[in-house]
Amino acid sequence: MARVRDRTRAVAPVGDQMTTDNDTEPAADATGVGLTRITFNANARAATALTTIMAASGDNKTDAINNSLRAMATLIGLAHDDGALRVIAQDGATHIVHLP
Repeated sequence: MARVRDRTRAVAPVGDQMTTDNDTEPAADATGVGLTRITFNANARAATALTTIMAASGDNKTDAINNSLRAMATLIGLAHDDGALRVIAQDGATHIVHLP
């Protein structure tokens, strides 16, 4: 099971910005400057998916998770209002994926 551990204190909101307990400067915003530490528990399917992504891309866990989050955000933006996303496979077959 993949597990990311938080070795610092949690990030807490301060107004519209985020700061960590370890510093007084605002943490990264959506521009990608800086880091935001996140802890989560991966279920068996997510852990298997992470391992698959790491093997296919050669990325470490952090990079695989970061790239996956960006990819998911892009897919959600491309999906229809009902969450349906039509994907055309290399063989020309159309698949419909339902996103949350």
